[in-house]
Amino acid sequence: MKAIPGRKKKAAAVVRRKPFDKVEEQTKIKIVEEIKTGMISCLGASRKYRVPRNTIKAWAGKLNLTTLLNVNNTSALPGMTQSQESKLLIKKIHELTKALELSQLKNLALETMIEVAESDLHIKIRKKRGTKQS
Repeated sequence: MKAIPGRKKKAAAVVRRKPFDKVEEQTKIKIVEEIKTGMISCLGASRKYRVPRNTIKAWAGKLNLTTLLNVNNTSALPGMTQSQESKLLIKKIHELTKALELSQLKNLALETMIEVAESDLHIKIRKKRGTKQS
């Protein structure tokens, strides 16, 4: 293909943050909370804050662990409206019910595996209730 004379191609300008420029902890928390609440997608946050998507996902993983360890965590952002808070709570309820179903399924699978091992392989795995403790 020949280039049309007088026309210039526009290069896609990707603006990135300065290399080795650290992001403050408060900004990290804000970005992850916006993604969790559904206000912005991971790709949108990556573009908005000029941070790679994998970095944001790593922050989310680390912050999930810290929020699980903290008893007094506040999930709602200060500028949220009533409808946004209710959507957030509904989303959390769905996530918790899925996690509960998954743990119940794992428990059922383990119980089945123990029963199969006891019946087929004649291995006693469960502890007898009436035994003396030493």
